[in-house]
Amino acid sequence: MEWILENVEETSLLHPESFFIPSEHERSSQQTGRLVRLHFVLTNPAEGGPRAERMWVEITGQDPVSCRYTGILTNAPEYLKSLKLGDTVQFEPKHIARTILREGDPLWLEVGEKMALVSKKCLEPGSAVHWMYRQAPEREQDSGWRLFAGDEDEAYLGNSNNVRLMHVYAIMDQDPSLLEPFKGEVGSAFERESRDGAWIRVRDWVLEE
Repeated sequence: MEWILENVEETSLLHPESFFIPSEHERSSQQTGRLVRLHFVLTNPAEGGPRAERMWVEITGQDPVSCRYTGILTNAPEYLKSLKLGDTVQFEPKHIARTILREGDPLWLEVGEKMALVSKKCLEPGSAVHWMYRQAPEREQDSGWRLFAGDEDEAYLGNSNNVRLMHVYAIMDQDPSLLEPFKGEVGSAFERESRDGAWIRVRDWVLEE
């Protein structure tokens, strides 16, 4: 066979700080018509070519017993010759690397597909985001959100290696409690005392130039 689907659950466990996937509940409860991204791993990749093609599939059904999905490929493969646009693909929740939420969905965010700057301290085991604010975006794909664990000093944040650029939805996959703060407009800021604590909007915060 020319390709196999990547088990993204296994990949996420191997690379927990760099490979983020939707929650198990979200991957198992996708509905007909939704788009999900699968990674088609080439079994014999060409030298200098990609390891896999990442393509979107529109779900057409799901077996209620096995939870196995059926979908239609919505991309035209560039490297895979045995697949074409419109082909039917069968897959499982463990193969879903990304989902697309549509406006009207309770989890939809206007900035969901945009990027945020995240302190690496937020991603350390046992840590979380405790302070976040939204400034005017610096570019089209920038959400303007900046997230921190809350105990970083200037020296730590001054090192670009200590800050990561992440999709807003990818961050929310790791911490669903960020949903409501992420709805804040430019100029808003939020804080909380612990990972399980309630978010409090900071009314007197002003971004320093």
